[in-house]
Amino acid sequence: MKPLINRSAALLAAGLLAAGTDAFSKTTEAQASDIRGTLTFAGDTEIPKGQIKIYIEDTAIKDSTRELTTETHLKSSGKSKAIDFSVTRPSNIQASPRLRIIAQLQRPDGWLLAQGSIKLKSNKPLAIMLYRTMY
Repeated sequence: MKPLINRSAALLAAGLLAAGTDAFSKTTEAQASDIRGTLTFAGDTEIPKGQIKIYIEDTAIKDSTRELTTETHLKSSGKSKAIDFSVTRPSNIQASPRLRIIAQLQRPDGWLLAQGSIKLKSNKPLAIMLYRTMY
């Protein structure tokens, strides 16, 4: 009688298990590279209705390329006091004390209502407070 599992089948199963574990860990690493945080509005009031644009900026760069390519767009219904966000960290940026995340709240016609920013900290959830823009 032949055994149900032979040596080659056991080695094949071990190899597939190792490959699957490696693929899973790379997926987890990719998710960890996302920048996560929460937006709130000054005065602990509801965030006004509008479009929210969140992007990364390098303040060390003095020309038009200081705004990095990664952007996230969200909508505010005007009814919540906090909105969670996630921005994908660009692979071409390096850790720098001059990187910051900027959030801008705009009306549908593009008029800026509020803005907030915070320095980028490594792998910690961020809390950005939006302050009303004065014209």
